[in-house]
Amino acid sequence: MRYVRLIAAIVGLALVMIARPAFASDAPAPTMTVPAGPANLRARTVTETTMTSRDGKAYNILISTPDGPPPPGGFPVIYVLDGHGWFGAAVEIARMRENSKLDPPIIVGVGYPSRRFFDPGRSLDLTPPGVADARFEPGEIGGADRFLSFLNETLKPTIAAAHPINAERETLFGHSFGGLFALYALFHAPQSFDVYIAASPSVGFGDRAILREAAAFRPGARGSPRLLVTMGGLEAGLPAALMADYRRWYEAHPEARGGLGVDEIMAETFPPADAAFDRIGAARAMTEQLAAAGLPATFAVFPDEEHTAAGISALNRGVPLALRPAG
Repeated sequence: MRYVRLIAAIVGLALVMIARPAFASDAPAPTMTVPAGPANLRARTVTETTMTSRDGKAYNILISTPDGPPPPGGFPVIYVLDGHGWFGAAVEIARMRENSKLDPPIIVGVGYPSRRFFDPGRSLDLTPPGVADARFEPGEIGGADRFLSFLNETLKPTIAAAHPINAERETLFGHSFGGLFALYALFHAPQSFDVYIAASPSVGFGDRAILREAAAFRPGARGSPRLLVTMGGLEAGLPAALMADYRRWYEAHPEARGGLGVDEIMAETFPPADAAFDRIGAARAMTEQLAAAGLPATFAVFPDEEHTAAGISALNRGVPLALRPAG
């Protein structure tokens, strides 16, 4: 959809790389020097490579690995969807928590060759199959089953073969559509990860199909993964300050409007929402329902946070959850 591509273009962001793993593609990764971190924390090596799914789709994979020996049992691993958006923040929050005496994890960012913050291809990868949504053409959505297979059958085994990891301390973080995917993965293959962080999940997508899946989900009797669902307090509507930010940007960048006027592009970027649907309340009720069914599930709302900014708060809440023992 046009508005998805526009948002992706606006927030495109490149990250830095300083090394290349043994399983990298033949194309050399760009390199640059990264300033040293605090002396009391481990140095980290950041690597970047391209990996391809079994159906031929390419992904840009970012890996931040702590130098030195692993903790007993191996390094925890946090897999971060929309890697070019959230990888850097996840690494810095993990370093902050290392300073607070938690084990340093390996951080794996799953991104796309475009290196955009939100790549348009995510709409296919992160949405459940068999679901229709009026905002998208059928071929643009519905590939979550194939993407989950890529994570479980290609990416995770590659990381495990290259690094001393703890296979019982693996976490999945996703925001927005990524949060929707985290819920899908939990409901369809709960053994895939030990902690699921669904930040601002798009629970209204596809006529709220994920809420129906949540109602039917039954956790295992033992060893259920932990779930954190978060929302920003301003996600119930479109904050005036955020709308003003976009309007100013479009006014200053007519080349990004595709020939449309400012009012027209604003309407495409922010299509009318279902005013009758309380996405914060729905996410809260879903989480409470899962907890009542026996899943270790927690809901958090961050007052005064917009949709994208709430992802940082979700990482700040979710990383220590991932690194602390259950219970």
